[in-house]
Amino acid sequence: MPRVWVWTGHMWSERIQFALEHYGDRITDVSIFGWSVSATGDLTETFDPNLLDHYRQQWPHIRFWGCFRNMDDPDDGPRAIFDALRDSAAARRNLADEVEAMFDTYPWLHGVDIDLESGGDDRPEESELIFQHVADRAHSLGRQVGAALPPLTATGSVGGENWVRYRQLGEMLDVVEIMSYDFSWSGSAPGPISPGFWMEEVYSWVASQVDPAKVYMGVPLYAYFWRIHDYPSNLGQTWRGLSGTYYSFMQQFNGITPWYSDDQHPDIAWVAYRDPSSRSLWGFLHAYDWMEPSSYAEAFGTVTDTYQGREYLTRYGLPAGSPQWSVTDNSAGEARVEYPIVAEPAIDIHGDQVEPYNGFTLTAEVLKRDPVAATIIDDYATSDQQLDAIYTQPDGAWETFEVTDAYRQYRGSGTLEFNNGFGDQALYVMGRFQFAAPGTMAVYSRGITAELRDDGRLRLLRGSTVLDTTWVPARATGAAPQSAQAVLALRVRDGSARVYLSAAETSIPLVLEAETTPPGGPTGYDAGTEVWLDHIYLGDGWWYQPREAFEVTIGGETELMGRIDREGVEWDDSNRFRPTSDVDEPDTREEATALDWVYEHWQGIPITAGEETAMRVTPVDHDTWLGRLIIFDREVGIIAYCNDGQAVAHWRARADHDWGLQGIALWSLGQEDVRLWDTLEGGELSGATKRLEE
Repeated sequence: MPRVWVWTGHMWSERIQFALEHYGDRITDVSIFGWSVSATGDLTETFDPNLLDHYRQQWPHIRFWGCFRNMDDPDDGPRAIFDALRDSAAARRNLADEVEAMFDTYPWLHGVDIDLESGGDDRPEESELIFQHVADRAHSLGRQVGAALPPLTATGSVGGENWVRYRQLGEMLDVVEIMSYDFSWSGSAPGPISPGFWMEEVYSWVASQVDPAKVYMGVPLYAYFWRIHDYPSNLGQTWRGLSGTYYSFMQQFNGITPWYSDDQHPDIAWVAYRDPSSRSLWGFLHAYDWMEPSSYAEAFGTVTDTYQGREYLTRYGLPAGSPQWSVTDNSAGEARVEYPIVAEPAIDIHGDQVEPYNGFTLTAEVLKRDPVAATIIDDYATSDQQLDAIYTQPDGAWETFEVTDAYRQYRGSGTLEFNNGFGDQALYVMGRFQFAAPGTMAVYSRGITAELRDDGRLRLLRGSTVLDTTWVPARATGAAPQSAQAVLALRVRDGSARVYLSAAETSIPLVLEAETTPPGGPTGYDAGTEVWLDHIYLGDGWWYQPREAFEVTIGGETELMGRIDREGVEWDDSNRFRPTSDVDEPDTREEATALDWVYEHWQGIPITAGEETAMRVTPVDHDTWLGRLIIFDREVGIIAYCNDGQAVAHWRARADHDWGLQGIALWSLGQEDVRLWDTLEGGELSGATKRLEE
């Protein structure tokens, strides 16, 4: 059977002791959070391991590990401690000595467990020296070494922990526990704590880098509650979310512990669902109706789809203007979606029919994007016909290459120019590409060029004169299609030039800029080596199309939702705006565009409980994703996610059968549904309740 790893010592509650006492036969490894490490490598005991003596005697099969971490020092933060250990050979030697002293004091420890976090995105070699020093000393003493490592996929870490190299660490360690939880957390958008798509990506990558027999899959035992009926600033909070145990989740959904303990808010039990991807429980609290994006009665000019297990509705922009080379009118036109809503009264835990005492709030899930230059051409390497119609190749050799039925690239080298002069029009030109071989790739307009070399040199030029240079991360050459891509963009106005660079189009930050007068010339691309282009975008250099807002109409009242406040801009009658001075678009606003779902609210919507009302949604901006629409109590509305015993059992089975892992690592003991332990043994869910009663 797969092994079961737990952590304890950071807390020491009656519930933890109960689990160890009654279910130790189902636990194989206990990592003791008993030590903190300092910048000099000293270990300070933070928990008395002798408190576990009774359980060691009761369950002699359990392997106990002494765990140290860099999270508890009152003077130095975790990153400072991590850096100090990376920088100092003396500190690493001292740490190895301290680990040996730990084994001398507690000779019953099976091994040492390393928990170093907040290491940042760099310095993998120096980080590995810490692990190697500890591993060498422990192995010389006949002990094993484990480490709790951040979760990474093939594309990296979602939490900024790219110092981790699984292959190298896996070779020196006996055990690795992957902390694959908190994908969604208090400060993120609500969602499964360990979503299924992400777990699959993480463990497919881990298993390709580390012997699966060394790997424990991290699984959460706890819940998160996000208050999403109002903006955090109005609630006096920085984040929407807070964590809780399984039992806090259960009590909330049974109406036993309501969010508000007063006479105005009803005590209601609510329905919990099971997420099909993560298998976790989830549900809304104080919600009286909710709609998935596809739950409409009528839709025109919009599409619905699913991404990472979430439905969304959007309106796509047009790929070109009419006539050709004009700026596209991407206003909403007749696009709309109609939803029927019924905020039904609920039955409280006393059997009475209840509704909010102060009305309802409409909360909408929205995925916003940075504004884009008003579209002239938006081309995803469509076809040979498009290549011939839109572009010329004065000094180039380009052709369309079909990678799959749904994905194509323009492959070639030399120049690829738009078949239009544009005169002195301000333009924004962007290309998403990858290097098939070492060399350069450039975008140019009106005599101004942004040039990227595969080794990371980025230059801004006027003709042959270099205006500015910087270095960015190098790009791999010859990678598989859609790998190691770069997004390079250039904005040219009459007195300025700006260069933008990113690895993806979700956000393309400004990297170089200069005040300059463009001498004039064509607009296009120039590859000094073979390059694969899969997205070409040409837009106006001044006018922007926002991708953030939508209108909602209920009972004859209309509310614009999601619009970001801007200063120093003017709007036209096609829902476009432009700065009134030569500044970059982010300089017109204080609010950043999140790369995650956000929540917009219309408080006091004009509806009556129990009556069906029509709601019209107009997608004012294109490429704005609309998620679920929820009718909450105006005073409180919550979404919660929690892992229960069935979810844990699901992932233990997948850890074993899909990847052949050693077992699961549960964070953290004492937060779980106690019925978990009978579930893992294949027993009845009621078994734990019977034990408690006994």
